[in-house]
Amino acid sequence: MANKLKSKKSQAPDPDKIKPEKVEQVTVKELARDERTYKILGTFFILIAVFLLIAFTSYLFTWKEDQDKANMGITILSPSSKVEVANLLGNLGAYTSHQFFFNGFGVASYLFCTFFFIVGLNLLFGKKLFSVPRNLRYVIVGLPFLSIAFAFLMKDNAFPWGGAAGDAGSDWLTHILGWVGTAVLLLVGGVA
Repeated sequence: MANKLKSKKSQAPDPDKIKPEKVEQVTVKELARDERTYKILGTFFILIAVFLLIAFTSYLFTWKEDQDKANMGITILSPSSKVEVANLLGNLGAYTSHQFFFNGFGVASYLFCTFFFIVGLNLLFGKKLFSVPRNLRYVIVGLPFLSIAFAFLMKDNAFPWGGAAGDAGSDWLTHILGWVGTAVLLLVGGVA
C-alpha cells in the first residue's frame, strides 16, 4: 500500500501577509533578575580590577616620567592632546594611577583592586566565594592606616608612598602626638 501521507510543498510566504517581528518589552525588574546581567557586571568589575592592577604596577616604574603629564589634569585624556606617557595602559592608566597614588592613598590603593576583584568573582559565579563585607572592612580600615603608615615611614622619599591622604594624616598625627607618639600609635594599630 502506498504511503498515504503526501508531503506538502513549501510555499513562499506572501510578502503582503508577513507579520512584523514582536519587540519584547523587558522591565528593569526582569533585567535585574537575569543571571546574564550579573555575569556581565562581574566581568566588568574584574576588568576594572585588572586595569587598576596593571596601571598601578606600571606607575611604580614610570611615575617620574609621567608625573608632569598627569598633572595636566583630565585634558591628558583628550584626543587632541598629543601627550606620550610611559604607563603600560596609556594616558588613562597614567592619569588614573596618578590620581590614586599621588592625590589619593599611595600604595594602599592596591586595596581597591582586591575589592573590585572579589565583588566581580562573586557576581560572575553567582555565589558567595568571598565575603564582600569583610573585604570592605579591610579596605575601609586599611586605606587610611596603610596610607598614613607608608607616609610616616617614607617621609623624605620622593615617591608618594602614602599619597596626599597619607601625608596629610601623618603630618596631623605628628603635629598632635609627636614623632614618637605617632610611631607608637601606628605600631599598636598594626599589631591590632
